[in-house]
Amino acid sequence: MISRAPKATGVVSIAVIVGAAVLAGALVATGAGGALAVAAAIAILSLLLLGRRIVPVFLGALGVLLILYAFLGRGVAHVGVGPVFIGELALVLAVPATLVSLPRARLGWLHVTLTLFIAWGALQTIPYIGRYGIDALRDSVTWSYAFFAIAVSVTVTPDHLARVVRTYRRMALPLAIWIPVSAILTLGFTGLLPTAPGSDVPIVYFKPGDAGVQMAGLAAFVLVGLYAWRGAMSALSESILWLFWIAAVAVSSAISRGGMLATATAATSLLFVRSATRWISIGAVVMCVLAAGLLFDPTFRVGDYRAVSFGQLVENVNTILSDEPGTSGQATKVWRLAWWDKIIGYTIDGPYFWTGKGYGINLADADGFQVLADRSLRAPHSSHFEILARSGVPGLVLWLILQASWAAAMLASAIRARRNGRTWWLAVIAWLFVYWLAAIVNMSFDVYLGGPQGGIWFWAILGAGIAVTRIVREGEPDPAATRTEESHDGSGSRPVPLAAGP
Repeated sequence: MISRAPKATGVVSIAVIVGAAVLAGALVATGAGGALAVAAAIAILSLLLLGRRIVPVFLGALGVLLILYAFLGRGVAHVGVGPVFIGELALVLAVPATLVSLPRARLGWLHVTLTLFIAWGALQTIPYIGRYGIDALRDSVTWSYAFFAIAVSVTVTPDHLARVVRTYRRMALPLAIWIPVSAILTLGFTGLLPTAPGSDVPIVYFKPGDAGVQMAGLAAFVLVGLYAWRGAMSALSESILWLFWIAAVAVSSAISRGGMLATATAATSLLFVRSATRWISIGAVVMCVLAAGLLFDPTFRVGDYRAVSFGQLVENVNTILSDEPGTSGQATKVWRLAWWDKIIGYTIDGPYFWTGKGYGINLADADGFQVLADRSLRAPHSSHFEILARSGVPGLVLWLILQASWAAAMLASAIRARRNGRTWWLAVIAWLFVYWLAAIVNMSFDVYLGGPQGGIWFWAILGAGIAVTRIVREGEPDPAATRTEESHDGSGSRPVPLAAGP
């Protein structure tokens, strides 16, 4: 760890300046963007005058934004006036909040890796701003939203994280209930839903892959015991949550294999903490649902999407595990693999090894895989392959190093927290890790990083994880360490450290 290291602070400051320069340049390239760039600069300077008071403003705005993204998805991402939407406004708040926090920040190698990833992305964006204009800015969110990770990591404190857990606990059940409702609204009543001002996207927009990530995080939150910590929630509330959770998972898994695999990552909660009572109860519910599915195979069709049925779930699993032709899912799989193979051909084995094709070019058109009449498909259905195609092999290597380093740091912090008996921090680490892993899995089949409802959530989780590793390393006690432990009244047991048995 680097404690208030001037060199590390300087590197992060450079990342801030480079990001701001790319934003301003891309705005200028849009014609009327010059005025927007000047306005953004004035806004940042004005916010800097608030000093440390900008930090709670930024964190509060980011928290509200993440809740909106979790409930409304892509629909709320279009609130604003292009090219400035609410996600970009939050990014403007992140810049001064980070700058005023840097003098007190304790930076480490993960910050350096993050900064290198951002800098390399900027190098593959700046040369294309003049040619592609706003498209370069739109594509660059794959790396530019990474600044949220830096901002969160240097501004979040233990008290902030305790507040986050309490807030998430209150929204857990409403989120579990809302996800299947939003699926019905999106798939069955698309033309009747209101849209965001200046957009044709419904304000309620269910995306199965994104829902799969949210459901994995929600399941982990319950399984590691944060939902019922110290008897905060009743057994009835938890049972209702699981029922709606299963309904949401059934819909997202039937429509999207990525969503199905993302949800399955909740099982990695076992790596950190385990509660026999919870696993037995959810296992019993799942077995009953599977038995009913095998016996009756109920089918529900909403809109023009594939049917939601047990048979469809089986087909989705089959297309992942086998190469048997003849299904629509298999055809999509072949199309994706062909595109990914072409990207490997012109990067790892070809002329775009070092730089990729850059940010701004429509990869679907350039690579010959466009399937939409309006040419709105811009990138392969994999954020990992998009990074390779646009940033070249160095960009992909930096991306992989960043993710592997973050995961290793989280696992090391989990071991440290377990040894010290700090079960609350252990549970938080497990929760964040599952959220991260679910996003990593989903973005293997989707351009998850390219949308704010996915990208900002992902980078915020990454930043919170960096903050937690620092807090655990510094020996911060559990927020409730001096309080009475959770009651064992049947509402759920306290998370048990890894060393303990179920």
